Amino acid sequence: MKLINYLLIALVFVSSCKEENDPVPTFAKDYGDGMYIVTENGVSFYDGEVVKNQIYKEVNAATLSNPKKIKFKGTKAYIVTDNQILTANIETFENKEIIGGFVNATDFDFVDFDRLFVVDKADAKVKVVDIGRMEITSDIEVGDISNPSFIISSWYRSIVLNSGGIADTLKDSTIIAIDNKDRAIPLADFMGSIDVGDNPSSAVWVGDLKVLCKGIYDEDNLLSNTFSSLSSIDPWNMELDWNVSLGVYNAKNLTSNTDGSVLYFTANSGVHSMYDDGSSVTTIIPILSDVLFVKTELYAVNDTTNEYSNMLYINDALNDPNIVYKFNKSTDSFCDTIIVDSPVNDINFY
Repeated sequence: MKLINYLLIALVFVSSCKEENDPVPTFAKDYGDGMYIVTENGVSFYDGEVVKNQIYKEVNAATLSNPKKIKFKGTKAYIVTDNQILTANIETFENKEIIGGFVNATDFDFVDFDRLFVVDKADAKVKVVDIGRMEITSDIEVGDISNPSFIISSWYRSIVLNSGGIADTLKDSTIIAIDNKDRAIPLADFMGSIDVGDNPSSAVWVGDLKVLCKGIYDEDNLLSNTFSSLSSIDPWNMELDWNVSLGVYNAKNLTSNTDGSVLYFTANSGVHSMYDDGSSVTTIIPILSDVLFVKTELYAVNDTTNEYSNMLYINDALNDPNIVYKFNKSTDSFCDTIIVDSPVNDINFY
């Protein structure tokens, strides 16, 4: 009996020593403020001087399957892939949570009460994620055989764009409204839909809601193509105020300058600007791009003078999709070239 007791004491002692000697993982704070580029291989980080590729894989020894977008909330990065959303600490990029349950997630937005609204294109649903528990709690249908691809939120309302397919027979012209709260009560209620232009692709809140519609763009059937358009929507009454043709094809990636007076977008003929009423469409960069990010930055005019300008970050989708160009709108010139290890899917800054 004494022998058994001695053995038990020895076992506890050895186990205790092992626990005390096990190293606690530490992660270097190599990231934080900077530019994050989602590529087909993972996430790259650019601090203004040096590019670090596949930082998620480097830190976590795990690959990302078809990463698409990255957004930030607090001290975390949120990365959407086909069937998962993953979070990472913004300073170390250590993985914090993983949630599955998606078929083909394309976009997401943060809404009140610590939730995500995730657009699942292949499932034709918006799925509601509780951030604290990192689990799907409910979903909202966005239309039979629809192809939701984009979401934007303001105040108590989220707007989802059904972007349709390439062929004329697969086009869609609907956007839907989902109320995400009623004062202090969390909601996820479908509130209706309206028709805009063909195949809405992206939107910004400028005055009311401005929705960019890419039109029909089928390279195999040019006769069915229709011009892209811009729609102005009253999002609270869900009414279409106007829709104007832009005279270009396949318009996507709508964004704006700081005060919303100038809008930027990509199309089959390059990167364009226009006023918020859809007028004065101008080609500013004749490079085919499918990624666009606009940021106001300070630049040196000369040795003694600095000014602010809109900086446009774009990829070169046709010639070299691994390149990101930085374009200074004030000087009408490129001022940086950033090269990553695979084609670019998204750009964002923390």
